[in-house]
Amino acid sequence: MKKFCIATVILLASMTIFTPVSKAHVVGKAGSEAAGYIINGAHLAKRASDWTTYSLAIPSAYIGITNEAAKRWRNTGIYRISNKVKKSINTINTNSDPRSSAYAVTTIYYYKNDYKIVRWHIKYNMYRMVKLTNAQKQAVATHEIGHTMGLKDLYNKNNNTNIMYGYGGSALKASKPSAKDKKGAGIAVR
Repeated sequence: MKKFCIATVILLASMTIFTPVSKAHVVGKAGSEAAGYIINGAHLAKRASDWTTYSLAIPSAYIGITNEAAKRWRNTGIYRISNKVKKSINTINTNSDPRSSAYAVTTIYYYKNDYKIVRWHIKYNMYRMVKLTNAQKQAVATHEIGHTMGLKDLYNKNNNTNIMYGYGGSALKASKPSAKDKKGAGIAVR
């Protein structure tokens, strides 16, 4: 019995010492306007994501621009995002709100302890979006997908060639993620 107890203690001690430890990837605050990317807390929990439409009433054009935006991020090799026909916890939807100046809004849901994004929702404001060219709509969609990783808006005019420039529409000169957008995305998903 004594040998069994000693063996058990040794086994438990070795399990404690050699048990692999999983450490959360906590980005915290990274980047700045000068760096051309900002991450403030929340970040993507993994390098891949998917989405589905919130309702069947969403116009197909918005599915199309979101698919194109997803392709632009997939082409970076940093973030794989795709449209799932079946249910996904991440969704896109539309509304028409003349009181809002936003072209679209992305809501992210994350854990408070490590800020990992676990779910997101993009809502396009058709009232504002219909006034944009197709290329501008796709840039807005690409920008919104940047938020799904945890990238924040940039407001310094020097950043208007980055997809995360926050003034959107005709003020946004980027059509796809810039080198600085990619750098920030790489930090957000590592």
